[in-house]
Amino acid sequence: MKNPFSFSGIVEDPAFCDREKEQTDLTRLIENSQNILLYSHRRFGKTSLINRIFKDFKGVVTIYIDLYGTTSIEDFITELFKGISSVESKMDKLVKLIREKINSLTVNFSIDIYTGAPVAIPVFAPVDKRPAIDEIFALLESLSQNKKLAVAFDEFQEISKYGEAAFEKHLRKSIQRHNNISYVFAGSQKHLLAEMFANSNRAFYKLATSYPLKKINTEDYVAWIIRLYRKDKRKISKRYIENVVSRCENHPMYVQEFFFNLWDVPNISIEDIDRVESNILKNREAEFINIWESLTLNQRKALKLIAATGGKNIYSANNLSRLGFRSASQISKALELLLKKELVSRNDLYSIQDVLFKRWIEKIS
Repeated sequence: MKNPFSFSGIVEDPAFCDREKEQTDLTRLIENSQNILLYSHRRFGKTSLINRIFKDFKGVVTIYIDLYGTTSIEDFITELFKGISSVESKMDKLVKLIREKINSLTVNFSIDIYTGAPVAIPVFAPVDKRPAIDEIFALLESLSQNKKLAVAFDEFQEISKYGEAAFEKHLRKSIQRHNNISYVFAGSQKHLLAEMFANSNRAFYKLATSYPLKKINTEDYVAWIIRLYRKDKRKISKRYIENVVSRCENHPMYVQEFFFNLWDVPNISIEDIDRVESNILKNREAEFINIWESLTLNQRKALKLIAATGGKNIYSANNLSRLGFRSASQISKALELLLKKELVSRNDLYSIQDVLFKRWIEKIS
């Protein structure tokens, strides 16, 4: 049997694990044309979950728009056209659809060299882009007259970096009147998304139902991995699965990566799991060193303190003194900046977002 685990790109069967409740919840919201704010830490499987739900939909036209790396309204419009192009598989129909609805932009058409599908490509002139936005969303609304639409914007927080304050207001105006379209706003930079959707002064305030994507339960990992091994007529001890999941703190990508590297090991032992962890950390060491060297001394101390204490009682006098903090304000400032860098998250406790980065810090401490 081919290695069933996958830790890069979009994860599909058989590498897709569980998320049954999330699929049910999100499907129900989309079918009822509700807008959704879907967020989690990086590499928690948001895109794979959206892909899974969209593939299984019947009677709903789905459009996926990837905003990662976009830096301007022009980029946003270009990605919108790519998403809309997926609705029509035939060039003549796509040309007709676009040219009937879009008048403010010149649009060229080409064939995607990877998929062979037709794609619409806007040509920009130094003019106001607002009419184009209006026309594109009017096009989406016209499509929704015949069939329900689901439109997913992945890494939606990128639009907050365009430096165009009026753009968010204009976008909300275009979106909020659509009754037969569900918009899914997905992202991984929680502080930016929270500012966009929870701040009453921002355009997207309460425009979507908040849906945080949580960790997959250990028992679900155990059942899934045992099932995959059985398909290959092999057995694996439950305690070894639990050991890996615990090391990865239930992080989907890292669980996948561990078992991808363990798949060809005939009789797994703790020593094998240690060896895989050591190799993964070694492969990521240059990345972790770059992050580490970009931080101030107090930020490094704060990370070490979180790693050593699990985020508990970090403001106690003993914990502050053990790493040389002279006052609580010093660590508060460091933590605030680490939160903005998305290296640390805070719920009841502070925690280091990247599980393996935390393990690397533990090894150098």
